[in-house]
Amino acid sequence: MKALRVHLLSADGENDLMTLLLVGTATGCLVFTDSGERESELRNRKVGALTREPDGSCVAVLNSQEIWRRDPAGAWSQVAMADMPLQSIASVKDAIFVGAANEAAVLRIGADRRAERLKSFDETPGRSEWFGQGPPLGVRSLTATAGGEVILAGVHVGGIPRSSDGGESWRPVIPVNFDVHEVRAHPVLPNIVAAAAAVGLCVSHDGGANWNVLSEGLNPKYSLAVAILQDEVLFSIQDGPFAKRSQVWRWRIGGDQVEQVRDGLPLWLDGRVDTAHVAADGDRSAIVDGGGNLWLSRTGSRNWERVATGLGSVSGIAMLQEGHLH
Repeated sequence: MKALRVHLLSADGENDLMTLLLVGTATGCLVFTDSGERESELRNRKVGALTREPDGSCVAVLNSQEIWRRDPAGAWSQVAMADMPLQSIASVKDAIFVGAANEAAVLRIGADRRAERLKSFDETPGRSEWFGQGPPLGVRSLTATAGGEVILAGVHVGGIPRSSDGGESWRPVIPVNFDVHEVRAHPVLPNIVAAAAAVGLCVSHDGGANWNVLSEGLNPKYSLAVAILQDEVLFSIQDGPFAKRSQVWRWRIGGDQVEQVRDGLPLWLDGRVDTAHVAADGDRSAIVDGGGNLWLSRTGSRNWERVATGLGSVSGIAMLQEGHLH
């Protein structure tokens, strides 16, 4: 594989931390830093969904059914094994929640490292209205509000079930026909949640209990990916699930309008910007488009640079911080 050089993610000298971008692929995990591509981690392993944890760790799905953790020093270790293919993951307080790929199921992994299927999720009210469209019915994304008080699952196609008691019970909070593809919570503000859906960008100001749709000015409206910066939400739009081009738009939190993100991005990106292909952390953000191009910004949603091409099959990206060794 050709070396992919990156020079945008810089070290934080005050906190002695470095911001990293992890890119999950079918043949391992690529790690980008301020000095370029590090040697690929987890070589010859299929790295699927991944997400950061507050302490700088990262949890990920490997080989579809294994759950692994990367500690702040960069060491990976297996946490648990599931008995079904997985496609989403979230770390919530002292537990890890994972979502199934081929059925609408959520599993919880606690201190005993057992992957327990949540019967409570199977009994979500309105479940009989969920249906498979395109991909099989599954839990496409999982997220938790700041502090972990609320967990939200993006079901395709089944809306957003919400739990405020650690997964012991769930209730639907958005219409199934909105066709939600990804849901993400603000990392600091527990009231702000956003979801990418076929109807546009869905936003909540009360922790995902109630939702509004922002779609004015969007043409098309079909959104697949969403990520949240300190004061903005980034989301993708495209002509549908098989689109050959896409755009990234932004919503300033608290506003009532959306606008296209340019500032170094072309009018149209190659292919889809799919679920889990936009990441944000503080004032940094990243995009992987369907053409395998990696775009990075150190200034929120502005001043973008294409820093890598030919990434191939990417399953997801995540930003995190790790200890910087001098």
